Amino acid sequence: MNLLWFIAFVIFVSLSGVLMPGPIFANAIYEGRKNKYAGIKIATGHAIVEVPIIVTLFFIGKFEFPAMLKSLISIVGGVFLLYLAFTFFKNKERRIFKGIVAGILLSSLNPYFILWWLTVGFTLAIKATYFGLIGLLSLVIFHESCDFSWYGFITWLSNKGARFQKVEKVAALLSFSLLIFFGIFFIYSGVVIYK
Repeated sequence: MNLLWFIAFVIFVSLSGVLMPGPIFANAIYEGRKNKYAGIKIATGHAIVEVPIIVTLFFIGKFEFPAMLKSLISIVGGVFLLYLAFTFFKNKERRIFKGIVAGILLSSLNPYFILWWLTVGFTLAIKATYFGLIGLLSLVIFHESCDFSWYGFITWLSNKGARFQKVEKVAALLSFSLLIFFGIFFIYSGVVIYK
């Protein structure tokens, strides 16, 4: 995998989670009605929690792990993505906070967020180590760009009075498809690593 393929991989795997309707998505819609820039603040709070996790996992990932452990992380990550794909339609949780605080709390209090980074995100961090600091920067920049772009777009739409039924359905369908694809891909990759 070269650097450009890695960046594309980061973007599409990141979108599988970013596009998923959930507490941050609902919060962005609610806040966006009053402030079209609220998504940037929410994404900033999210990044405050997320970037240290990415950096930590990157440096942990630099250690030489047995192939079996890498395989296990990949397989568990794949199973977790499939689990998310088949359960996120039931997610009715709605907690409203504001701005940067919303991003921090809705990220750090979300067990799915933590599990995602311990499995799927950790696999991305391990792959980033193959490219050194450029890999780390690419992972941070392109993953966070997905968050900032999506939540910025959502709050801007909300501020313009958009109706979200169609937007949410399209995002859910796209997220569902990406979750299924990468769930299977991660499981397959884990089996190949182990062999």
